[in-house]
Amino acid sequence: MFKKIILITIILCALEFFRLAFLPDIVIKAIEMVGVAIILFFLVIYFVYGDSRLGKMRFALPIALILISVLISMFGSYSFQNQSFAATAIGQRVIYFYLIYFLLHYLRIPIDFIKKTIVVFAIAYIVLYLAQYTLYPTELTKSKMFMDRGTLRIFMPGAGYLVIAYFIWLYLIFKSFRIRYLVFLLVSLAVFVLLGTRQVIASIVLLSILFLLQSKVVKSKLLFFSLIGLTIIPVYFLFEDILFAMFEVTVSQSQSIESNIRFRAAKFFLTDFFPNKIAYFTGNGAIGSSLYGVRIANYAERYGFYQADLGLIGEYTKYGVLFVVGVIIIFYRSLSPKLSENLMFIKYNFLGLILTLVTGGGAFGSSSTNILINCMLLYLIDLYLNRDMDSGPPLTVSSVTGKLAPS
Repeated sequence: MFKKIILITIILCALEFFRLAFLPDIVIKAIEMVGVAIILFFLVIYFVYGDSRLGKMRFALPIALILISVLISMFGSYSFQNQSFAATAIGQRVIYFYLIYFLLHYLRIPIDFIKKTIVVFAIAYIVLYLAQYTLYPTELTKSKMFMDRGTLRIFMPGAGYLVIAYFIWLYLIFKSFRIRYLVFLLVSLAVFVLLGTRQVIASIVLLSILFLLQSKVVKSKLLFFSLIGLTIIPVYFLFEDILFAMFEVTVSQSQSIESNIRFRAAKFFLTDFFPNKIAYFTGNGAIGSSLYGVRIANYAERYGFYQADLGLIGEYTKYGVLFVVGVIIIFYRSLSPKLSENLMFIKYNFLGLILTLVTGGGAFGSSSTNILINCMLLYLIDLYLNRDMDSGPPLTVSSVTGKLAPS
């Protein structure tokens, strides 16, 4: 139980407790560092006193590359952007959450607990999001909020949990045919629409179709399409204005790619932004409290060029080549192994990240929540493939329940 409490506490720190409004700004900013401190503390404890039998860690190399790239980028920010090491170290605090991958192997949290934890935080996200949407302009969270595309867009940490839970519920609908999973699915789709994010909606639709094509639990394709109709049609009519507004934005932005703000921002950050050729390898470092940070803020305010909106491109400009190499290896090693179908939500997560690789908010170096989610999923891959990592009998996947069980 204690190990599970450690994980839950770290998750809450990565979420910054959803940035709840009653928390002072200084506390919210410190919460992530508290999470990092907890990870480091228990890593040292387990490294000295823990069991040395950890099982194979297939993602240790790419995560090490990412951590090395961040270290190198600190010299880039110091040399090329005149930002102190201390400011950079604080600015890149989200990257330290990659260490949870190694701590999880010491904690040996079971697969089922992590799945349930993801679902619980997804439900918490739904409840808080809908409450904030309903009560606006009263603030329940200090997350960024504004009216756009016919909806109130709330950029609250935790959406990644909802995306994964959506595919868990989609699997369970056809596995158990329980109505509560259909209700969760409908509410999830409603939140995705309210988010006003076209790339998320498109990714969900495409990956749901992929689920249909490859899933063995879908015995009837007609049943699948009937279910999709029962979920999408009411969602469409309930949120027709929002969907139409997003469609208009898509049409206007597709007229000329060079007029697209993300295209112009990517072109700027990949060309004019770099001070020299060496920086293309080292990166320019994470943004801290410095003139470098002020300059990045000015790019956003004056030109609408947001580094955080460019996904892996934005992360590359911060952390350099080794960071990108690490991410590519993570994609390859997460998508290549054959997993039990009740764990396929792991692959859907990383496929979704590929679909939003250069247009999303940055899933590998910009959000402590997303980094933590990814590391938990990478750990689940290791746990599944290492079936003998515990001292008990080897684990296999039950043909009845689809869960890991003693052979």
